[in-house]
Amino acid sequence: MSSRLATVATLVAAVVVAVGAGRPMAGPDAQPPLPPRIVPGDSVLRRGWAVRDSVRYSLTMFRDADEIPVGRLDDVWRLDTIAGVPVVVRVQRLQRGTVQLVDTTITDARTLAPRARRSLQQNRRVLLEFSGARVKGSLAPLDAPPVPLDTTLRVAPFDAGNWELLLRALPLEKDFAARFPVYDLDGGLREYRVQVTGRTPVQGEDCHVVVLTLARNRESVVWVSVATGQVVQIETMLGETTMLRQVRVLR
Repeated sequence: MSSRLATVATLVAAVVVAVGAGRPMAGPDAQPPLPPRIVPGDSVLRRGWAVRDSVRYSLTMFRDADEIPVGRLDDVWRLDTIAGVPVVVRVQRLQRGTVQLVDTTITDARTLAPRARRSLQQNRRVLLEFSGARVKGSLAPLDAPPVPLDTTLRVAPFDAGNWELLLRALPLEKDFAARFPVYDLDGGLREYRVQVTGRTPVQGEDCHVVVLTLARNRESVVWVSVATGQVVQIETMLGETTMLRQVRVLR
């Protein structure tokens, strides 16, 4: 996917496939009505959702009859304050062999508005600072000087790599649907959509089944724990015979 899974998003994309090749969706004839649009600070976002958490995932690619281990993702969230404002600090570490990729984000816990992102990817370093609709920062290839970034978007976005935070704050239930603007360094301002299609047990937990649409013809299926809001499993089709699966490791 292109800012994929957002969880793993920048990270997995850098190691496996450029975030952005979801499974084919319905053809152009299917034109369902647009779901409600959600922006940072929207009243639909639940208060008190922010929690400390630490989750480990295994990443596996399935291609034809082959099962290919991709790596391990550690996802840690903690609460903090900056100038009196409560924030969620999230650190994701993707380990693949001897290569480790790190992604750190800071998000306003009350509104889910992004504050900052720092990423060490396979071939570049990323620094972003958000202020409403304005995004500033730099993109630094590992072997070249940094390239400055300063842009003002049409609307204040969420961070494309932090859609899991949004899922925890949304009132998920069957048939719930929403769309929301996100900023993706590689794709700019985009719109993601979520739709809850039902519930099913995964790893012994009752889970919402959520279809996350990243763009036309790009989507993932996400299983979210009803009790905790944790993402338990994600499946993304990267081609007709290739799937990336992210599964929570019980510890």
